[in-house]
Amino acid sequence: MEEFKVFLNRHMEISPEDWEVINSKLQFKSAHKDEILTEHKKVEDNIYFLQSGAVRLFYEGENKDVTLNIGFPKDFIGSHSSFLTREKSEFLLQCLTPCEMAYISHSDLVDIYANTICGHQLGRIFIEKIFLYLSKRENSFLLKSPTERYLDLFKEQPQLVLDIPQKYLASYIGITPQALSRIRAKLVKQRS
Repeated sequence: MEEFKVFLNRHMEISPEDWEVINSKLQFKSAHKDEILTEHKKVEDNIYFLQSGAVRLFYEGENKDVTLNIGFPKDFIGSHSSFLTREKSEFLLQCLTPCEMAYISHSDLVDIYANTICGHQLGRIFIEKIFLYLSKRENSFLLKSPTERYLDLFKEQPQLVLDIPQKYLASYIGITPQALSRIRAKLVKQRS
């Protein structure tokens, strides 16, 4: 709870009364590695704020699954389009490591909008964070090589990157696991 409050306070002013409402709606969850948080073809009911661990958003293709997003501590993650539209999700949400998270359900967020002064600002922050992430990811694919995308990810989350299976990291940066192995080997060789 405290990490979420600190995060919000960096982006907006929250009165004690508004925080009381928000805090009453926050729920907390400890999840184990490989736990599925959002099932395919289910409506996403929660938006998660990771306190520790890593979570991936992915879809299952015919021959492989494709990782669209990996959430790390202090990130919001969920099947955002399903959360907003209330339509069934095409994606799954899975913990890659043990995780600690705070979350708000859709109905509780609507209640926060209606019963706090800062509610709409809170919603705007959620949407801005999602938009900035997607924009950064799109720019990365347009302007950077796979090696640069890997190095950026490693710089942001060095320990967690080591804990995530290589096939998921490779899918996330848009390459095969074999290509990621070559990138890692080349980087190790350059550092020697």
